[in-house]
Amino acid sequence: MKKIFSVFLILLLSSITFSQILDEQYFKDNHEVYFKFTISDRAELNTLTRIISIDNLEGNIVYAYANETEFREFEKLNYTYTVLTHPGKLIQPEMSSDVKGITAWDVYPTYDAYLAMMYQFQSTYPNLCRIVDGGNSIQGRKILFAVISDNVTQHEAEPQFMYTSSIHGDEITGYVLMLRLIDSLLTTYGTDSRITQLVNNVEIWINPLANPDGTYRSGNSTVYGATRGNYNNYDLNRNFPDPIYGVNANQQIETGRFRAIAEANNFALVANFHGGTEVVNYAWDSWTNEYPDYKHHPDEAWYQYISHLYADTCQANAPATYMNGYDDGITNGGAWYIISGGRQDYTNYYRWGREVTIEISDTKLIPAAQLPAHWNYNRKSLIKYMEAVLKGVNGLITDTLGNPVKAKITVLNHDVDNSEVYSDSTGFYLRMLAPGTYSLKFEAPDFYTQTINNVVVGSYNSQTVLNVELVSSIIPVELVSFTCSVNENDVTYS
Repeated sequence: MKKIFSVFLILLLSSITFSQILDEQYFKDNHEVYFKFTISDRAELNTLTRIISIDNLEGNIVYAYANETEFREFEKLNYTYTVLTHPGKLIQPEMSSDVKGITAWDVYPTYDAYLAMMYQFQSTYPNLCRIVDGGNSIQGRKILFAVISDNVTQHEAEPQFMYTSSIHGDEITGYVLMLRLIDSLLTTYGTDSRITQLVNNVEIWINPLANPDGTYRSGNSTVYGATRGNYNNYDLNRNFPDPIYGVNANQQIETGRFRAIAEANNFALVANFHGGTEVVNYAWDSWTNEYPDYKHHPDEAWYQYISHLYADTCQANAPATYMNGYDDGITNGGAWYIISGGRQDYTNYYRWGREVTIEISDTKLIPAAQLPAHWNYNRKSLIKYMEAVLKGVNGLITDTLGNPVKAKITVLNHDVDNSEVYSDSTGFYLRMLAPGTYSLKFEAPDFYTQTINNVVVGSYNSQTVLNVELVSSIIPVELVSFTCSVNENDVTYS
């Protein structure tokens, strides 16, 4: 009882301490403010989300962040608000500067230890891992990607996949989990058949830390004081090109770094990790799927399946209360609350990929001792989600001489709002779909368009191989051929 009273007293004192007028000095010291307030109608969020960074919505209580400029605009709306203790300052996290010490996975790495660990992956496993330096943050910290593949120096005709974490710098459970995932994939390759198959057939990109300046806002030796925003106090997950509002006029350096990587590749499936609640959030974030302003993604059934696959697997490997809220662990983004400028909708709309946002811890900065437990909750889900790129309709698009063709693939009477996909420089394409029978149209400049009907996706776990040969429109027409095989039934059509 005494312990409970002490905790209550600390929280009360924190509330008293922060119930002050937020002057210029406050923002110099704290960079951003974390606060809550009450709304009377969900429609208010459509205005609020363009002013402040909404973090969560519980009933009619809004939790949000704001930099000084944003907060001054919010104040003009005359809401009664309560300033809360910043999530990055709730605990003194245990840190380690020793790479060997980090691999117990129950500490947070210093920034220098993070760099050392990433490059050690490359030096220890040069045939499986290479580190891509995506460029520097505002303060010169590195935005790094570990690329894992059996032919890691060569882009093969296979799907590209990406995990990325901590675009919000104070949400860093996923940061350590991504480092551990890299280590796990590399150390079990060749001995675990499931991991071996994954690495042999997928080009895996993992970015453990998307916002290093936010995470190490207090310096390279600690994640205490981590902030949601970057060094300029911008929420990077509100800074990407948006389906409604277009390109942000004040694009941040880190956003540009990610866009350069995304636009140089063809990621079929992506997930970005957050914290503050426990849920898998699927498209759209820019639009709601609820009346009267609804817009459903054409692949909503597939999104619900893949989201439940992740959440349900967590539930099977975690305490009963883990990831069981919302719609049994998943939510449509816009039905929760609308945002603009999110990474998720940028991938889904501008890059023709598929991305979800996965919130994996109710507390943003959890005690380091809880990190191993969260790994156990998520480990199997992480693998299952990656394996989704081995399903659906895929194949090679070539010309009549066997050269790869970069083509647009549209599912007729289905695709809208940029949900079509494209083949990459190898001619490889992947279209993940819910079970059904579809007509696919293949088109490319200087080639005759080809439509293939009755393409069957038998189940979410099936793979339909559909190789397509396109005929040049600037040479005499030759015979058009294609092959289709469904691995489940070992049937081939030609």
